[in-house]
Amino acid sequence: MNARLLPGAAIAIAASMFAGSPAFALDPGQPAPRFDLPLIDGAGSALSDELFSKHEYTFLVFWRSSCAHCAEALLGCERFYRIYGGEDIAVLGINADDRDRLAARGVIESNGITFPQARDAGGTVSASYGIPFETFTLCLVGKGGAVLAARFDPEGDTGAAMEEMLRQGERPAAAGGAAADARGAYGAPEATGSSGSPAEAGAFSYHGLQRIRFLAIDTGAHDEAVGLYGEPVQAGRSVQYRLEVEASKRLTRHLRAGGLLRISNEGSRVLESGPEYFGSEWGSAFAEIEAARFRLRVGYYSLAMTPLTFMRWDWNDSPRVGGDAGCGCGGPAAGALLVESLEELGPDLTVEGALAAYSVAGVEAIAFYAMPRRALETSYAAYRYGDVERAHYSQEIAGFEARWQRLDGRTGLFWKAGLHAIMSFENKRSVDFEGLEYLSADTWTDTWTVSATAEAPLIRCARLRGEIIAFNRTNENGILTADGLVSASREGGGGLGGIAIEKSPRLGLAVDYVRLAPDFYTPFAALSYESNAEGVRASGRAPLFHDRILLSLFYKRLREADAPEDGRGRKESWIAGASLDFNLRGGFGAGLGWLDRRTWRSDAGYSLDTFRRGIVASVRRDFGKAGVLRLQYERIRNEEPARGIWNDTADLYSLYSSIQF
Repeated sequence: MNARLLPGAAIAIAASMFAGSPAFALDPGQPAPRFDLPLIDGAGSALSDELFSKHEYTFLVFWRSSCAHCAEALLGCERFYRIYGGEDIAVLGINADDRDRLAARGVIESNGITFPQARDAGGTVSASYGIPFETFTLCLVGKGGAVLAARFDPEGDTGAAMEEMLRQGERPAAAGGAAADARGAYGAPEATGSSGSPAEAGAFSYHGLQRIRFLAIDTGAHDEAVGLYGEPVQAGRSVQYRLEVEASKRLTRHLRAGGLLRISNEGSRVLESGPEYFGSEWGSAFAEIEAARFRLRVGYYSLAMTPLTFMRWDWNDSPRVGGDAGCGCGGPAAGALLVESLEELGPDLTVEGALAAYSVAGVEAIAFYAMPRRALETSYAAYRYGDVERAHYSQEIAGFEARWQRLDGRTGLFWKAGLHAIMSFENKRSVDFEGLEYLSADTWTDTWTVSATAEAPLIRCARLRGEIIAFNRTNENGILTADGLVSASREGGGGLGGIAIEKSPRLGLAVDYVRLAPDFYTPFAALSYESNAEGVRASGRAPLFHDRILLSLFYKRLREADAPEDGRGRKESWIAGASLDFNLRGGFGAGLGWLDRRTWRSDAGYSLDTFRRGIVASVRRDFGKAGVLRLQYERIRNEEPARGIWNDTADLYSLYSSIQF
């Protein structure tokens, strides 16, 4: 899409989204919006007309795989279904995940959920029912299609909540006598949609993120310093804001389209190195066709493969030092990584291109193409005298992934296997350096990586896991030498593996061994991995004081994988971190974290090459769906004797509010 036209198009999408969004459709007496959704198991579809006409009562259960408590809530619904489900009472789950069918299937299978589950890609049906973003919701519909009752995020046993809703739904019908009949107290509703087609009844589905942040950085006598993870920070004060609104609408039964509007004062530099690789800082758009087990999407999409192929951040390889951030996800310092590409840590990368996916039973395969970086055609004169970036080629990627999983009845965990391949290349045809009056062109690089992953259950709470690099090659072309242009290539390998023990999402221990060869390289591996390194890592977490405090610990020690034969001069490093996250009453919380990283040479005792230590302290107020307010302080001390830096200290203060809707 033309970048100049995109802002107007995105604003038009947002305007029509708010204009066309329904009020909550779940007030008793309102007609339940109609739908026709494919079942997750691929065995047909769930048609609202059939459900509402066949059964006296129909429970609709709206949920997402990313919802922290949805699995437990589904168990309560399952208990209700096994007691009451039948000809009179139907229960239908509606999963609004936008991707990764295996994640939804994993939740269903591992928890023994047997009532039917439909797939609502993008949440368009959920939006037509007025379901708040990522909110577990129960909706009771009477025969004929009238809403009888609804519960948003019910507390306690959801099965008991469904029984209470059923009793409430029956009372008006008894009072209404014969006039109310079996259709429910409010009569049969009119069909929704201009043409009566369920596929046309969907409203705009939208959700978004709003964030405003004040940031103050004091580097003392130095103009520049580094953050906790080595990211550059500069002294100064700023107010940064970002508003992202994503909207989509089902146009026909199999076609959905939408867009993302992004308004920010952070500038285009934030988009240059991820995790969102957009051609325009204003956002992007997409169209998606989904039929049975096949899906094709053109435009922007989000994707994560493995830590060593295509992933933003590997939570297993990074210490959590900033607390929970009020999001319930247990992530590291949201706000601790303060600049450009390191600011957001989610594993997904968002790119623009095309993606095709096919799933059947426990297998899902995808193929994709994208262009994370566009070509920049800056003339030499503009580069030399205009203080602008040098011209560069576009970067393009293509990849393939096939994943398989099967539930192990003995342990309740999954056997998993995957094959992952990605190719990244700079397109030398995308820029004419000679026409731009450069004396020489840049070299262009391509990288090929193939890896295999596996997980194997041991006992009910423990599993083996690993990833092996089967092939990794980087070719550098167009290198200018005295003999003309030449090419060079290098190959690397490696992998990681270990054991993970998890009693619950908040109680677990993991130990792994990591080894990457000196020539291993891929542009989109997780940020925390280093080539030419081998060693162990361990992490653990545990709840304390009746689950009011979450303790997280991390330790990793590495050494050079390919060292001199006599072992002298081998580089070694270790990183350790710990954090306490306090979940207080009334929506209040706090976090306290510590991080320490050191590197040295084995032939010099413990004479440090680099030393970095940081502390993070934060307080927050969580207002639920109304957002989070957070105040955070960081102090980082950095030493690099080789560069003559003995005490480079930075103090970082941030106050920000964020709302997810």
